[in-house]
Amino acid sequence: MSELEDRAQRWIEEIHPHALHLVRARDWVLVIDPDAGEALRIAAVLHDVERAFPDASSSWDPAADWNDPGYLRWHQDRCAQHAVAWLVEQGASPDLIGEVERLILVHEEGGWYDADVLQAADSLSFLETLTSITLAWVQRGIDPEHARAKLQFMADRITIESARADAEPLLVRALEDLDAVGSGG
Repeated sequence: MSELEDRAQRWIEEIHPHALHLVRARDWVLVIDPDAGEALRIAAVLHDVERAFPDASSSWDPAADWNDPGYLRWHQDRCAQHAVAWLVEQGASPDLIGEVERLILVHEEGGWYDADVLQAADSLSFLETLTSITLAWVQRGIDPEHARAKLQFMADRITIESARADAEPLLVRALEDLDAVGSGG
C-alpha cells in the first residue's frame, strides 16, 4: 500500500458512512488483479466518496434512481470531483490524479480493463457489505422487485469471469436476505 493510498483509506474511514464498502472494493481489486496499480487501488477507495457529502439541493434518490443514466452520470461526476479535490490537496501527481479521475468517472460502467476491474470490485463489495441498504429500501416502501433488480444488476454487470464466480454466492445470500425481509422474516 502506498502512503497516499493509506491516507485515502484513513480519510474515507473518518468521513464516509459506508467506509467498509470502499475499503472492501479496494480489497476486491487486489483479489481480481494482484498487480493492480496505485491509481486503480486509490480509485477503489474513493469511488463513492460523494456519498460522504450529501447534496441537499439534489432531487436524486439512490434507492429509486439507481438505474437512471442521469443519476449514474451525476453520481460518478460528483465522486470524481471530490476525489480530485482531495488528491490535489494531498499533492498527488497530475498523472495519478488524471488516472484516478478517469476511473471514477466510469466506475458504474467500466469500459476497459482497469475500469472493468473497478466496476467488478464495486459490485462484489456492494453485494458483500451493502445489501442492508436494499433491505432498508424495502422497509421504507420501495418495491421489493426494484431492490431485487439492483442486487441482480450488481452481479450481472460484472464482465470479468473470475469476479462473476465470486459474485454468485454473495448474490445468493443477498437475495435470501431480501426474501426474508420481504416475507416479514
